[in-house]
Amino acid sequence: MNPDKAFSLVQMAAEKERLPHAYLLTGDPRERGWPLAAKIAGLLLCPEAQAPCGSCDTCRRIANRSHPDVLALEPEKKSRIISIEAMRETFLPWTSRQSFEGGWKVGIIVFADRLNDASANAFLKTLEEPPPRTLFLMLTDKPDALLPTIRSRCQCLDLSEGRVPPAEPWRTRVGQIMAQHANGTQLRVRATTARLQAMFDEISEIATTQTEEQAKALSGDPTAPAIDGDTLKTLISVREKELRRTIYDAIQDWYRDLLLLSSLPPGAEAPALCYPEFAEVLRARAARIPVRLALRYIDFTRKIQQQIEERAIRPAFVFQHWFTWMR
Repeated sequence: MNPDKAFSLVQMAAEKERLPHAYLLTGDPRERGWPLAAKIAGLLLCPEAQAPCGSCDTCRRIANRSHPDVLALEPEKKSRIISIEAMRETFLPWTSRQSFEGGWKVGIIVFADRLNDASANAFLKTLEEPPPRTLFLMLTDKPDALLPTIRSRCQCLDLSEGRVPPAEPWRTRVGQIMAQHANGTQLRVRATTARLQAMFDEISEIATTQTEEQAKALSGDPTAPAIDGDTLKTLISVREKELRRTIYDAIQDWYRDLLLLSSLPPGAEAPALCYPEFAEVLRARAARIPVRLALRYIDFTRKIQQQIEERAIRPAFVFQHWFTWMR
């Protein structure tokens, strides 16, 4: 959905005094979610007749995140997680206070999929019993990672521009690995594990090189902030996670294709696949895999990402475990 159309829907709901207590804005949180969230906040807080005007003191404070009635909660820099401490010590106390200017309050959770179990459950109680004249905006490009109980309490505005395939060369390389994968023997499983681990190792090298080159370029700019060793490590870690996500998305796309083909009625036209170049292999496997198992495989791919990224379990161990079960 175009952000302008999404905003018009919110605007109509506000005019009719039928705003929900929470919106889930799905799409890139920074490029599409945040600009719309700021515009919605301006709609509710801007004192001008044509709100949001974009130029008054209120709109400027919203834009630079200094308005007391607008609070944005983001993942912590090092862990990239929204912790229970941040939720309990910052966000929830703010929600319980009266509006500073006597009107609406807007609480924005950026990258809401980074809520861990504890912080998500702590927020859920407030979402179930929201304070008056408080609107929550949850920004994420991974809505499936949110608790179903949170998703069900939000009105969704999908800002995505259509499915964006995982970046190359990773998409094709994952497809090649999955096409050769078999879980019939531990030797075959170890081969899959080794190839996926090799990609992770390569990603680590690429992230380090790219980040160090960017830091070096910034060091020649006197207006740029200095980057110390800890900050550099954090930036490298963030870049690694971004690239690893491409691998997870590519694996999940493989099993989505498998699910589509396994659920296809006899004689039905084949759907558009994420991996059309491996259609023959996928069809052969789909013929031997029931729909319920294909669904479980998609869930397993989410567990792979969760265990590596959130629980910091060694990737080789995680791959070895799950691909023993996944065909």
